[in-house]
Amino acid sequence: MKELLLKNKTIAVVDDEPDIVELVSLHLRRAGFEVEGFYSGGDFLSFLQRKVPDLVVLDLMLPDIDGLEVCKYLRSNER
Repeated sequence: MKELLLKNKTIAVVDDEPDIVELVSLHLRRAGFEVEGFYSGGDFLSFLQRKVPDLVVLDLMLPDIDGLEVCKYLRSNER
């Protein structure tokens, strides 16, 4: 049953610290999720043009586009 609920569910992990992205991604993959990792808000926003994840784990303090701006973009472009 758990596998059916997680099947085809994508979580995006966005953080400028590679160790954080890798650690969080590892745990989520072990739990059965498909994970996409990003090191900047800009890279994540580019990804959104191709695919919208089911959940986003987002750092608020990113070097290019901060997490609050990314949240505003997500809310204004809900699909």
